[in-house]
Amino acid sequence: MGGAIVPIVPVVCTGPVKYRGEAALQRDVANVKEAARVAGVPDDHVFLPATAPSGVGINEYYRTDEEYFHALASELNKEYRAIADAGLILQVDDPFLPNMFVEPHLDDKQKQRRAEIYVEAVNVALRGVPPERVRYHTCYGINEGPRIYEAALSDILEYILKVNAGQFSFECANPRHEHEYHLFENVRVPDGKVVCPGVITHASNIVEHPELIAERLLRFAKLVGRENVMAGADCGFSSQALYKTKVHPTVVWERCARVRTSRPADYGDDVQRDSVMGGE
Repeated sequence: MGGAIVPIVPVVCTGPVKYRGEAALQRDVANVKEAARVAGVPDDHVFLPATAPSGVGINEYYRTDEEYFHALASELNKEYRAIADAGLILQVDDPFLPNMFVEPHLDDKQKQRRAEIYVEAVNVALRGVPPERVRYHTCYGINEGPRIYEAALSDILEYILKVNAGQFSFECANPRHEHEYHLFENVRVPDGKVVCPGVITHASNIVEHPELIAERLLRFAKLVGRENVMAGADCGFSSQALYKTKVHPTVVWERCARVRTSRPADYGDDVQRDSVMGGE
């Protein structure tokens, strides 16, 4: 795993799923709200990530994976609702959706059904959470590898847009995927939904120029409307606490500052930038 500092072991379900993260969640909520208060950022501009049902572990208890994911979703609903009830934006992190599309043991029909199950489970977990308080994030992982076998955005976009979220975050600064904004020449974003394309990437230590960031924003604004675009990052720069970041923190903050200073001349100053630190 390269960046791992402890052994990686699988999480396996061997009994009925039950949520027991209340105390840890309340600690996270308190920490992020205090950080926002110190920074002068209103709560409703702050997001807190939570895993998608597809990211919890391997089923060895339930009769089918579909039953397992729905059981997970019912319990994760407690966490999702608590985040939204705290006045924060819930970000559902689901890098497992695109990964599934390159699984060699699945044929196309199996991949499509698996994707449907993932989306169905997410929507079960989102019951009772207003879509405008939800951002759905998906990506291809944090490695700086060749990345030549990743799924195309065209493989997964139809499933992404079925999630009951108000915002959709995905990679589009990664050199393997930057061209995929062309998809939106033919794909209509549902009314009231916001796309959050990555305008800075975690797959390089190069700091993007503000004019390039502005150009990336304009590509989407011209296709889906300026009110439907929010600046995002491809992923978190250190997606898991068990990983060592491959991009130095000073570079991370410098890149985020470039998003803040990008000013597309014919776009105006009202580009949404709440999602600058998007990702897991």
